[in-house]
Amino acid sequence: MRGITILSLVIFCFLFSYFLPIKDAVSDDTKSCLRCHSVKTLSKQLENKESLSLYIDGSKFEKSVHGAMDCSSCHTDISLKNHPKPKKIASKKAYAKEVSQNCLQCHPQDSLMKPEVHGKIVKKNEIFCSECHGSHYITSMKDWKKKAGFSTYCMTCHQHAITKTLPSKEKLSLKVNESEIKKSVHGKFECIVCHSDFSKINHPIYNYKTKAQYRTEMTQICTKCHKDQDLQKNPAHYALTKTASCIECHGYHGVKPAKVAKSLPESQYCLNCHSRAISMKMKNGETMSVQVKEEDLLNSTHKKLKCTDCHKEFSTTQHPMRTFDSIADYRAKSKEVCNNCHKEEVLKYDKSIHAMAFKKGNAQSPDCLKCHGYHKVSWITPDKSARNELCVKCHTREGDAFSSSVHNLALKQGKKDAPVCSSCHNSHDVMPTNIANLNASCLRCHKDIKTSHNKWLWNPPVRLTTFVDTHFNSASCASCHTQTNKAVYLTVVDRAKKKVLTEDEIAKIFGVNSNEVKGKIDFNGDGKIQEQELWQFMSSLKAKTHANLAGRIDVLDPNDAHKIEPKSKTVKDCAVCHSSGAQLSGKIEINKEGTKAVKFDFERTALNSVYAIPDIKDFYVLGLTKIKILDILFFIAVLGGIAVPVGHITLRILTAPIRRKRKEGK
Repeated sequence: MRGITILSLVIFCFLFSYFLPIKDAVSDDTKSCLRCHSVKTLSKQLENKESLSLYIDGSKFEKSVHGAMDCSSCHTDISLKNHPKPKKIASKKAYAKEVSQNCLQCHPQDSLMKPEVHGKIVKKNEIFCSECHGSHYITSMKDWKKKAGFSTYCMTCHQHAITKTLPSKEKLSLKVNESEIKKSVHGKFECIVCHSDFSKINHPIYNYKTKAQYRTEMTQICTKCHKDQDLQKNPAHYALTKTASCIECHGYHGVKPAKVAKSLPESQYCLNCHSRAISMKMKNGETMSVQVKEEDLLNSTHKKLKCTDCHKEFSTTQHPMRTFDSIADYRAKSKEVCNNCHKEEVLKYDKSIHAMAFKKGNAQSPDCLKCHGYHKVSWITPDKSARNELCVKCHTREGDAFSSSVHNLALKQGKKDAPVCSSCHNSHDVMPTNIANLNASCLRCHKDIKTSHNKWLWNPPVRLTTFVDTHFNSASCASCHTQTNKAVYLTVVDRAKKKVLTEDEIAKIFGVNSNEVKGKIDFNGDGKIQEQELWQFMSSLKAKTHANLAGRIDVLDPNDAHKIEPKSKTVKDCAVCHSSGAQLSGKIEINKEGTKAVKFDFERTALNSVYAIPDIKDFYVLGLTKIKILDILFFIAVLGGIAVPVGHITLRILTAPIRRKRKEGK
């Protein structure tokens, strides 16, 4: 069937061409080809479904620089003997590449390297000969340059997707969308109005290292017409020109009018500039993008707000100039924008360990923008795992530890009460763990936990809920619900106010700076507290205020607190803590306001000696503190307790005859 179709086409072309005039100037070989290819409707469907016209205008071809050549000179794979033979062509682009290779038979590649810019295009092989020069109606370059307008001349190559790779490895597109130019305020300009250093005989090559440098230096083109004094008429716009290039706001070729219609909806008015890749320069040299993506706004929880609802000092008539020392300074001050509506959350945040760390210069510490984003403020997601991921971005170590916990298992099982980071640490008022009283967080969810602990945590025959309370107040839940190393933590408390003393408060008591407190307890600076050091520190402190030491049991590595085990693996052996062989490390914590405590190791003998402990009753731990004098006193007390009634009874027995005779009057 296919053979019949091709044969019919050949007969049709022969009969049709018989009546067509074919110029005598072309060769016989070309005339033979034109008998078919003079048919205007002759086309071929390519493999990618594109339609390729096979029509050749004989008169135009005759006038071209290749008019005297045989078709087979370029189409070397086609002759009258083997054609028409079905030829598979993937696409127009692929065909242009294939045919353009034949140009090199007469135009050696070396000769194409001049001028330099032409050589670069040939080397890159991004566009092919026929795409710029055409395929059959090629005029001489000299004649073409004379006739072509400047824009036509430039667009011959720049209409194609050509690129330039900069030393920074960035790719710069050199493609120009002509229709964009025509719609722009420069629509009537020829290319050389702006690119005045270019001409039909001169095509300079710029050697910009980065896109940023390209944008900056290209801006100089704009200033030829748009003088500095003109730009100063709008102070906000003028300031922007010092931090962003003209191109970043106005575009390369599709240049929009500088004046934005104030009748636009407010957000659209702002987005006219801020939808572009503009940035802001800080005093310390940092740059920050001030680009706003409309899509982010529309998908955010603030989508119903106008720009000025947050940025109150701005309007369509006012654009105050603001300067910031650094990006951190900008972030800190941006919190005030959030405070307009979220006062409670900001108040809580200001007390958090995150806020304290940020104030001390930790640029990585979270603030409103770090967690919630600038304009892409997301809705509070019901997906608890996603909420955890926000924290885990910074707290990867804690996230890894949590992944092995029974809490994470519950989360994976989709249990609605499964805890996430904020369940224990809160979302805004995140406190240091030594101050946060995390046991209270456990009790918020595990409400009947005291009753269940009272079933096994008792000292026979005495069963009291206060016994459970004592443990809850002096041991963290994690110390029993994890299989990790534990430590005795001592903290300095104010007995009168019943609160932990901070480093600043201790410093004030001693009349020294906060950074000198360490020297008040660790005299020899070895990072470990000995008996004598602890004794002297507490003695000095007690002489000035109602200070004492309070103790608690907790996990040695705070990160282990995230590895909560199931109930079946909980530590229920009292001897783990209450035995002379208990393997508990010793730590002294000096709390710091809003941040992590300073911790010192202390020698266990510091707990074992009455000499080192100014007030024994404050942290004597049954079975753990082996204070010999206490043991002796305890023995004496017990012995005395037994000796008094036994002696009394013995004396009563021995003196019974004497007392009996006295009664009888003998």
